[in-house]
Amino acid sequence: MSSTRLMVDWLLAVLGKKLLSVNALSHVFSFERDSAFQEIALLFENSEAGKVYGGPDGSSIFFSLNPISSCDLGEYGRQEIFCISDELYFSDVVGKYLVSASLVQSLTENLVIGVALSFDNDFCLFILNLGDELFIYDEIPEEIVISEGVSLTSVR
Repeated sequence: MSSTRLMVDWLLAVLGKKLLSVNALSHVFSFERDSAFQEIALLFENSEAGKVYGGPDGSSIFFSLNPISSCDLGEYGRQEIFCISDELYFSDVVGKYLVSASLVQSLTENLVIGVALSFDNDFCLFILNLGDELFIYDEIPEEIVISEGVSLTSVR
């Protein structure tokens, strides 16, 4: 089964469920955490955690049910798991119910580059793979919409 199909199936299964927590894998070098994420795991009530991460092409977003794992990179630092449930963007949606989800497609690259999640408090999250790192937005910046030719496709 393709990563996109697995993500759609998982999103359909978590629609209407409460987001319980969010963890992320981030690069740490000299005790300083990078602001971008390598992987993000979303845990909804009565469901397996779903993990989004950048695809090997540097543009697409991939999905897995495998857990996030940390990694020592030696002299290049390490990748560590952080709970980001209380951080910007996520603090507004943890404890809220997912009411809709869409795939974010780049018409320029002809790829799925992210996922859009809408919650019952009218907050939206956009998780996008932009150059091998994941970025979170409450609204996709206009320059990305224009440069990528962004289109949203509902999972329903």
